[in-house]
Amino acid sequence: MNQQLQQTLQALQGGITDVDPSAAASVVTDWHQTLSGVPGAETLVDQLAELQGALSSGDLEQAASLLPGLGRETERLVDVAPAEDQDGLRQLASALQG
Repeated sequence: MNQQLQQTLQALQGGITDVDPSAAASVVTDWHQTLSGVPGAETLVDQLAELQGALSSGDLEQAASLLPGLGRETERLVDVAPAEDQDGLRQLASALQG
């Protein structure tokens, strides 16, 4: 599993509500940069940009409302991801949706 995915899963171990908003904004920015230009990830990239905006403006309610959609998009990309990242992406999708 790639390091960025491992770090994201570690940050979510205590649950979404325990993640510091400024730390979350940094993670979201990193993922946005990583996935920009990846074929099939356009919707996810757009959603990450929307999440970044919500976090930057301090609208945590809006940010929280975006997470299930991010989870569904993450889950949709599992099958086209490298095999070593698929389990981690499934875990991430579940955490975002749950």
